[in-house]
Amino acid sequence: MSNDNTRKNGLTAPVVGRVSWEEMKADLSRLSKEELAEMVNMWVRNYWTLQSYWMVFTERDFGFEAAARFDQEVWDKLAPAQAGRLKKLLQLGNDTAALAVALKYTAAQWAGAGFDWQFTEISEKRLTMEVNKCPMGTYRDSLGLERLPCKLGSDSLYRALAKTVNPEFDVVCLHAHPDPKIEGVMCRWEFTLND
Repeated sequence: MSNDNTRKNGLTAPVVGRVSWEEMKADLSRLSKEELAEMVNMWVRNYWTLQSYWMVFTERDFGFEAAARFDQEVWDKLAPAQAGRLKKLLQLGNDTAALAVALKYTAAQWAGAGFDWQFTEISEKRLTMEVNKCPMGTYRDSLGLERLPCKLGSDSLYRALAKTVNPEFDVVCLHAHPDPKIEGVMCRWEFTLND
């Protein structure tokens, strides 16, 4: 093993002993912006890989209804935790622009993890979004499995996320499974900020 404890990319080679967040943070700060962005993307992609496997294996062993219920319970807790942490970190406000940032930068629909989605409207009181492709739907389609009932499960996810940004947001699912399929559309959501 080389005596040089620094890798090409600026990360320190691990040594025997305690690993601390301060050491990791120092290592990460030496990465280029591109490397750091790709590292974040890798972490979220790893998260979605875990999500897909866990869901399929839980469904296999305990059935679809139990897996969907567990998934919803996890997202009901995870969505507001993610949104709250992001809101605090970035000092976001409580308007539709803040909600757009929360939707864009939480794991719920991370573009680099296989999501293809778009905002179709962002106004002072209304935000709409459309998901055209999601990793869980794509993975389940490839296995010939039924899509998750996102109209039921994702409603609480998006509601919890939006209400963390501002309790005055209402959320309406405009389209999602088990609605009849629309080519190129997995789901559509509307967020309205009440006075």
